[in-house]
Amino acid sequence: MDTSIGYFQMPGLISSGILIIATLIMFRIYGSMNGGLYRIIWWVSLVLLLTFLVFNLNLTLQALFQSNWEHNISLLSLQLSASVFSLVVVYAGLKTTTELKTTNISKRYLDKVMESMSSYLIVTDKNYHIQKVNEALCIEMGVDETQMKGTNVSSIFFDCNIEELVQNYSEQSEAYIMSHNTELKSVMLTGEVIYRNSGEVDGYVFIAFNNYQKEITRLYSYFRSIFDHSEFAIITTDLDGSITGANPAAERYFEQSEEDMVMCMTPEDLHSSDCLHEMVEQIESDNEENAMNTLLRHVNEGKTINQETLMRRKDDRLFPALVTINAIKDDGKAIGYFEIIADLTEKKKAEEELRKVNKELKDFAHIVSHDLKAPLRAISSLSSWLQEDYAEQLGQEGQEQFKLINSRVTRMENLINGILEYSRVGRAKGEEITEDLNEIVQDVKDAIVPKENFEVSIETHLPTLNIDRTRAQQIFQNIISNAVKYMDKSLGEIKINCQQDNGNWVFSVKDNGPGIEKQYFDKIFQIFQTLNPRDEYESTGVGLAIVKKSVELYGGKVWLESIKNLGTTFFFTLPQNTSRLNLQS
Repeated sequence: MDTSIGYFQMPGLISSGILIIATLIMFRIYGSMNGGLYRIIWWVSLVLLLTFLVFNLNLTLQALFQSNWEHNISLLSLQLSASVFSLVVVYAGLKTTTELKTTNISKRYLDKVMESMSSYLIVTDKNYHIQKVNEALCIEMGVDETQMKGTNVSSIFFDCNIEELVQNYSEQSEAYIMSHNTELKSVMLTGEVIYRNSGEVDGYVFIAFNNYQKEITRLYSYFRSIFDHSEFAIITTDLDGSITGANPAAERYFEQSEEDMVMCMTPEDLHSSDCLHEMVEQIESDNEENAMNTLLRHVNEGKTINQETLMRRKDDRLFPALVTINAIKDDGKAIGYFEIIADLTEKKKAEEELRKVNKELKDFAHIVSHDLKAPLRAISSLSSWLQEDYAEQLGQEGQEQFKLINSRVTRMENLINGILEYSRVGRAKGEEITEDLNEIVQDVKDAIVPKENFEVSIETHLPTLNIDRTRAQQIFQNIISNAVKYMDKSLGEIKINCQQDNGNWVFSVKDNGPGIEKQYFDKIFQIFQTLNPRDEYESTGVGLAIVKKSVELYGGKVWLESIKNLGTTFFFTLPQNTSRLNLQS
């Protein structure tokens, strides 16, 4: 083999070396080929490279054993062409892969940008059919992206001309979207055209922002309406304590116009001299600084001033008021203050009238106790003397008439005692100390329940309450005495239970007596109401009324369940927060 043949072998060897280097490069970039499409391009390029590498080596070997110069030149041309073509294929594959990766990276970046946007973004085709929406819009509307794809964008935005909007892409237009709670929400909408490289329209991008200005206007109108129509006086001030606003109620309270209060007055002018000092005493401040400054500093710390005090009208007349002072804050920082003032003039008048009425009732109770009972006692004494002195002359019928008089006098005295007892409930303030209801019920049982033909059982341990002992006795005594009085069975049974329910103690007293018809469930708790004739069962009709009033005095309620001829269960509740469980069993 001569040197000329070796000369023709060099390009083939060089091109083969280039192809081998290109193949090694392909293997090196394999790890960065993420995704099915990139891998397919990589494999196609690799197969082409290997094919041309084998073809190139084959041509080189042929040139090695061929002595025909013309034939060697042809082989050389094929080698060079194959090498150039292989490099072109590799370059094209790598360039395509790089562009696809760049496009995919851009797409992922765009997706992340869309999902991170708090505003609402929609991408459509040129016919306004939705292709993509961001998560913020899906959450606001309460629907999935797949449900919106393919629908016309006009089905999302109401009261807006979409075509006119994209023609004026620099402008914003108000539109409405239907939120997940079926309310129309105002947004500001913009639209832009997406163009292809050829200049043709490819689609549109719509971006909607919450219409905060409209929301602010709506909230301002809402709070302004409250401010203007409130029955309470509302006064606002800046941080220096200067009045910045006053509502119509404040104008009525202080007999000053809002303009005069803003221009010429300070909050100190509206309070009595004692008012500010009372408020300072309420917050237990020993600071000697200006009283108003002390109050404002206290409010700045996030606390609320709430105080009954005296306020000053235009002519220095004072009126009672409930005053609340709080801070107006922006991002947690005080920017001013507001004061709400409730005129208590009518309330104080009503309280005074109530005090007078209570005093009259108290006086009436004394009158009933002394002036009405005295004649009854005289009648009772006189009838007893006559019955004893003229027993022989009266005869059997006369004796019966005197017995009837004495029973009626006793009944009247019991009614008077019932009235007195009922009037004392809520007025007489007994000492509320820790009382064991197990002991109280046992005392009631020993006092009023016959030892024969009756069984009284406390089935669950009763709690210990902070309660007036007399009231607790009245509650159990009146319910249990009813069960004893009206028992129609040979063996009477009374069962007492207690359980906790939603912050209350629920007590029950169950008997096996005659029962009560449902139509009388409310009537029996009314004063002087009885279900049986008084000649058959002597009763004042006051006992259960006292039970109801006493239970309600502690914030509880009373009711009953009953089945005719099977018995009755009375229930009543007492709040748990004024009691503690007796742990002794």
